[in-house]
Amino acid sequence: MKKVLSLSLIFITVIILYHPALFTYFSQDDFYHFKVSQADTLAKFINNLGIHSFEERGIAFYRPVSRELLFGLYYPIFGLNSLPFRLFSFLIHFLNIYLVYLLVQRFFNKRYLSFFVSFFFGITAANVATLYYLAGGIQTLLATTFTLSCLLLFPKYKSLSFLSFVAAITSHEQAIIIPFLLFGLCLIRSSRKEIRNHLFGLIPYFLAISALLFIEFFKIGFSSTEQQYQAVFDIKRTLNSLAWYSFWALGLPETLIDFVMPGLKLNPNLLKYWEGYYSFIFPSFIISLCLLTFSTLYLAFKKIVLFKNKFFLLCVFWFPLGLSPVILLPLHKSTHYLVISLLPFWLIVGFIIFNSFDLIKSKQPLLAKTLIYLSISSLVILSTVSAILGSSNYWAASRGKIAKQLITQVKNTYPKLPKEAVIYFKNDPTYPFLSKEWGGSSKQASIILNGSDALSLLYQNPNLKVYYEDLKIPAPSETNIFPVVAKIY
Repeated sequence: MKKVLSLSLIFITVIILYHPALFTYFSQDDFYHFKVSQADTLAKFINNLGIHSFEERGIAFYRPVSRELLFGLYYPIFGLNSLPFRLFSFLIHFLNIYLVYLLVQRFFNKRYLSFFVSFFFGITAANVATLYYLAGGIQTLLATTFTLSCLLLFPKYKSLSFLSFVAAITSHEQAIIIPFLLFGLCLIRSSRKEIRNHLFGLIPYFLAISALLFIEFFKIGFSSTEQQYQAVFDIKRTLNSLAWYSFWALGLPETLIDFVMPGLKLNPNLLKYWEGYYSFIFPSFIISLCLLTFSTLYLAFKKIVLFKNKFFLLCVFWFPLGLSPVILLPLHKSTHYLVISLLPFWLIVGFIIFNSFDLIKSKQPLLAKTLIYLSISSLVILSTVSAILGSSNYWAASRGKIAKQLITQVKNTYPKLPKEAVIYFKNDPTYPFLSKEWGGSSKQASIILNGSDALSLLYQNPNLKVYYEDLKIPAPSETNIFPVVAKIY
């Protein structure tokens, strides 16, 4: 009963914080994923699940479960109705919270710690990207579901564990860390005699990730023109990325990175875009960081044996390991990549907070209570305020609203279009000028609708031509041009 009440409290808190995501429309990559996953025959659908080079389809990474299968099945049933997909995303997030609770119970068998970790796993502001950025978020959410399932099932149900592993690595390549986590669990939980058998059972896992890496690098390949996907082997930039992911996991908004200038100076425009939220975010972050630092140093000084806990050390290893597939991409950092590493992060935080409390309360019970209440309160404020801020200023949240406006505008203007139609988005003369790189309303519309993808899905016309004034205007020979002023507000 206590477990049900605890999980219900977490789910309700998540809904309160993130419910705007339920009503956020598709945008950008969402339309792209639907477009590349479409199949008008069963043979084409099966073919989409296969292995194709980047030159053939323009798609990097092998993610048939979370991309071709999911998006390919969704669109024929629900079309561009975003609510069922959003509900599915939340259900997967709730399932992950439950799996986190079970896994922490297995590690430590302490309900208060299981509640703490699953609570902050569920509410941390890193979930803004996971729940609002649908195309990327659903992939890492599913990979996390299968990863946690794999860890829970191994070694008692080896066949099911391996199936979960295969589903995980074909949802997102971050799941290639699973064999290393299973190896760590074998060393921790098994006797010497059992270790040998379990390690032998891990051979298929390592063979599978070898096959996946071969497919990714030699069969599919990558785009040579997209700089954000180019790995950078530089220790300073890697440590910088790890620091950003750590602060984001703690609860800082992802958008902070857009306002940090060289020398760790803040762009004063942050005060404008964050309005009054910064007066809650920065103090709570500083308090949280200071108290965690104090608790860590106190534990190290008073009872360093606590840091020899094998499960704790596994989590310290797990957090950066979970980020290893993306940590070398400094131009492509995003908090939706954090999902698979949030469990070990919050286990580390909870381990430090509760163990320091136990040590201090024997001599200073009032001080111990003050510190733990202050620590948890500051962490809650940091994540909740950052999550609320993200509902209005995170790019996927704001662009989803605009995408819905533009699609409604086009559909109301032209309920039906001939197959040879050409849609031409013109700039709105009232749209404010920000910079040459930002462009006018037509350029922003092209980004939000992902070129022709959104409208070709809307009109179910894969050959629909869509032009944008800032990018390209229709040729004089083009006929059947249907103009639209890109209204963005």
